[in-house]
Amino acid sequence: MATVVGLSARYANFLVHPLLPGPGVCQVCRGPAKLGYPTCWPCHEAARHLGTGVADTVVPVSLALKGEQFANELWRYKNAAGPQQQFFRMGLAAVLWRFLALHERCISTHCAVSGFHTVTTVPSTSGRREHPLRAMVAEAVGVTRGRHRDLLRPVPRAADLGRAASSGRYASTALWGENVLLIDDTWTTGSHAQSAAAALKAAGAGSVAIVVLGRHLNTDYGNTAHHVEQAKLRRFSWGVCSLLPWEHG
Repeated sequence: MATVVGLSARYANFLVHPLLPGPGVCQVCRGPAKLGYPTCWPCHEAARHLGTGVADTVVPVSLALKGEQFANELWRYKNAAGPQQQFFRMGLAAVLWRFLALHERCISTHCAVSGFHTVTTVPSTSGRREHPLRAMVAEAVGVTRGRHRDLLRPVPRAADLGRAASSGRYASTALWGENVLLIDDTWTTGSHAQSAAAALKAAGAGSVAIVVLGRHLNTDYGNTAHHVEQAKLRRFSWGVCSLLPWEHG
């Protein structure tokens, strides 16, 4: 019988820990930032547009590098068909389950809350009828299944808002101070995830933390290749997360 540890084991061969915040590393998303700046440009713009509506923390499980295995699987679990699609969905569900089982306490401690009452996902604005991430979080991942709620929905013509973060991209069901764990699959600019966090806070959420499976990076862009080279110096370990970079899980 397949287990979470068994299904996720192969990922340790190609997952890459994000770098720690510091010179050249965005303190929000852990992507490349210009020297002398605390955040990358998209995270700076999200904070400018959304203010206190941005998430209290962003926790990438791994970097997802264009053209490499993890980024490929994050695309194929949505776009492949048949048994191949199911294979990738089961694997990524196991990655999320294992990571949260080991490190959700790190996230709640970082946000200074006792825990997350509610888990939800960032909805698609592309017209996809049923996003596979929602099914994974609501049905497949044991540590989120009992807490999942469908809170967010894109507003009409949300796709027309472009790539910029916007407090008007999503609407949320009313909340009464609940702390929310917001799950996304891929972070490129983070505008959709941060827009979703802003909608949750506007609806009355307490703390909102974003967990994203893959922080997507293209090594052909700017100084990203050096950033990735530095990140790959550290071997991936399930006992490490981007909030507590020493072995603790």
